[in-house]
Amino acid sequence: MPSLFWIYLAMCLIAALNWLWMTVPRRKGEVNFEVMIPARNEAENLPDVLPPLVGAGVQVTVFDDESTDGTAEVAESMGAKVVRPDGPLPAGWTGKNRACHELALVANADWVVFLDADTKPSDDFAERLAGGLADAKASVVTGFTRMVPGAGIEPAYLAWVPWILLATNPFGLVAITRKGHNHFTNGQFTAWKLDRLREVRPHETLLGEVLEDVKIGRLLARRGIAVGVWNVAPILGVQMYKTLPEAFAGMSKNSCDIMGSVFASVILALGLIFLAWAWVLFPSHALLGYGLLVLNMVLTGRVVRTPIWTVIFAPLTITAAAVTILWSTMKRQKGGVQWKGRTYGG
Repeated sequence: MPSLFWIYLAMCLIAALNWLWMTVPRRKGEVNFEVMIPARNEAENLPDVLPPLVGAGVQVTVFDDESTDGTAEVAESMGAKVVRPDGPLPAGWTGKNRACHELALVANADWVVFLDADTKPSDDFAERLAGGLADAKASVVTGFTRMVPGAGIEPAYLAWVPWILLATNPFGLVAITRKGHNHFTNGQFTAWKLDRLREVRPHETLLGEVLEDVKIGRLLARRGIAVGVWNVAPILGVQMYKTLPEAFAGMSKNSCDIMGSVFASVILALGLIFLAWAWVLFPSHALLGYGLLVLNMVLTGRVVRTPIWTVIFAPLTITAAAVTILWSTMKRQKGGVQWKGRTYGG
């Protein structure tokens, strides 16, 4: 077997351990937590996220980030508390960081759970999350959600996001051994003990970061603060995007920040292209190489529950990741990031 294929095999092993060993909230329990939702023009999504929470008696607070679609009115009509900004977005802040920081200031529960407005909690989300938080060893918990597919080939494109994380980071091994550190948080779902949140003040510390969740993970690692990374797919879904163009535009806004520099982003993109297609250089072992890439996608997809048909496109999916990173880097160099009617870094 070519030496390169051992890399494919190692990534399969990491993905398998994550699937098997990451914490899944299973038991029902009781713990004092509240949910905070930053929202900018999310009136369409709130009917999916709010009823399972409000119906379970959870205190939910929505920050209305200068919405123009009636987000605040929808939130209030469904039983959520609404916080509004005192004025326009201050210079240097991103909208989400301002929203999460303001929400943290009004929090008063033992645990503060940040959810994106496009998440879809299950009916037993509150009970199972409470059980998980009651058992949590870390003061910060994040997790991988179920990826609700969009239209057409959007799921095959977006499969690179969980793959690049779950096939390269041993979250499961860290969970079992409690050694090392997970340099990661997922902005779709992150729970903080209130005292830790107020100690770190992450959204104020990283107020201008577009890829704030990844940067928060790195900040916590530098401070030696443990992060529990869970598999919350059984209780929390999210449809990030509905179409392929929407997904490409969304991922292009911040993918260049994964590595932190233009040079590193280009190297990562080239490395991904090599990884996607290097198996064709070994004709006698090509089927094995392709099979290992597919197995990679199968294992990471089982965590986030992507449609199984997407795995046959594994090389193209990884190539799409490289193209997205390069395009994101080029856009950033040309004038900043546009998202939800705002421009950052221009």
